[in-house]
Amino acid sequence: MTTPADDVTSPILATAENLLSSRLEAIKPLAELIAERKRLRDLLEQTEKPYGAAYAAATAAGWTAEELRQMGAEEPTRRPQGRPKGSRTRRKTSPASPVSPPAPRTEDADTAGPGSNPRETSPQF
Repeated sequence: MTTPADDVTSPILATAENLLSSRLEAIKPLAELIAERKRLRDLLEQTEKPYGAAYAAATAAGWTAEELRQMGAEEPTRRPQGRPKGSRTRRKTSPASPVSPPAPRTEDADTAGPGSNPRETSPQF
């Protein structure tokens, strides 16, 4: 059974679905291309390390960067340097200073009333 509210909202929902349908059709090619670009970037990333090793082997065999560039080889991208692997700097530590034992309590401090201990009084300003 339909209600008067259904009669009003049905055309609105149908129009909204038509509008969304055309927008979804327009986005499908873009979504496919985004996925393809990601796949190709991942594939390219997998070749970076072997490419760098092959380039280094070619330069070690005597090829110059200019000669390799003339053949179409680009210099491999270099990753930012991480932490140095060399010797670590050591912190200079000073020997621990001897700690003097706390002052022994006297009977006068134990029997004195509140406020007689200078550490318990607040400073007068």
